[in-house]
Amino acid sequence: MAIVNININQVFIIMNLTNCVKEILMEQIRSKYTKPTPNIEKVVYNILNKYVEGSNVYLIKHYETRYDLEWCKDGKMIMELALFFHEDENVWNDPRKMMEREFASGTLFIPKGTFKEILNILSLRGTYLTHLMLQWFEDTQLDEVSKIIGRDDIDVDEISVDQEMNSVCVPPPTKPEGITKDEMIDFIIPNTLFKKAELQKEPDEWIERMYLMKLRGQQADELKGSLSETEITERCWKGYTQKGMKTMFGKRYPNCVKNKK
Repeated sequence: MAIVNININQVFIIMNLTNCVKEILMEQIRSKYTKPTPNIEKVVYNILNKYVEGSNVYLIKHYETRYDLEWCKDGKMIMELALFFHEDENVWNDPRKMMEREFASGTLFIPKGTFKEILNILSLRGTYLTHLMLQWFEDTQLDEVSKIIGRDDIDVDEISVDQEMNSVCVPPPTKPEGITKDEMIDFIIPNTLFKKAELQKEPDEWIERMYLMKLRGQQADELKGSLSETEITERCWKGYTQKGMKTMFGKRYPNCVKNKK
């Protein structure tokens, strides 16, 4: 068996060099990002306050176990909160209403474009911005959410950066006066696999919810078409040409490029 002579001093030198290299690399990474300060927190709060300013908040019931709140501005959804309530898996068709159930969890959805925009402007770490967004929501929005839901135990557990957000958003419709169950069923059936005989056996409340969901989707499609036409017809100022569209803080703007001489 060969005997290896180890020089303790050389080992310490190598370890010290390794630690120095690690520290230099970490310092380079840290220098890329803005360090947390009260001023940065204030800037993020101001950006988010401006972001939701003028928006409408709509409460959407999916089931007794899930309610959503949508923040809508200029016809687009800019933020969404999904609230989940306890479901007893041991009870078939648990009949309890939302107010009778324990609150389970809340997830706040933010458009990916908005999240990245703030990251790039302020050079923040994603984890730090997520922390500030949760803190901002609790400080500025949670009280209003609790009033809308009618409960004081609502909380937000996490933020999800959603690439599919910024969808067209319209107010939840109300059930037209005098409409019958059969008329709602006839509206639901087209482009689905539902059969009328099957739907007639469903509870009135379920039929009404499905009807309103489809009606809202139809209204959103109509708005989406009108928004597309508006975007196409927007014009740039003199000396500039529109080259597609760009998104900033969840809103679409013409991408105006200066004409070449």
